[in-house]
Parts: sequence; C-alpha cells; structure tokens
Amino acid sequence: MGTIYTPKQHEKVRDQRSGRVGEYMATQAGLVHLRPPGGGCEWTTPPDRIEPLNPGLDLQPADPNGAPPRPAL
Repeated sequence: MGTIYTPKQHEKVRDQRSGRVGEYMATQAGLVHLRPPGGGCEWTTPPDRIEPLNPGLDLQPADPNGAPPRPAL
C-alpha cells in the first residue's frame, strides 16, 4: 500500500472520484473535506482518492451543476 497524500489546509487538490478540484479543508471521521475554490458547498472523499495538482495546471471554473471542467483545447 502506498503513502496517502496529506495536503496543507487550503491547498488545491484533485478528487480522483469526480475529477473536481477543491481546497483541502480537513480530514474528519476518515474522510477528506474539500471546498470548491472561491467557496461553495463542501464535499467529502476518501483520503486515498485525492492527489496534488500539477504545477501550471490551467484551472477552469467549475460548472454550476457540479460537472467537472472540460479540458482546454
């Protein structure tokens, strides 16, 4: 089993389950709490399902319906 990534508070990470980018808020009750950059409703994911963002990643605004952003063309 590999090492689980532990981000710093407010660090932007990717939720591998949904593909969404979120700010790391805390880990509680075995789940990671993420919030959309700029604010919004938090969501949870298992700690082994988050990854750091690649430096220079072009972040696009999330769809208001919760769909992950489309890749830039």
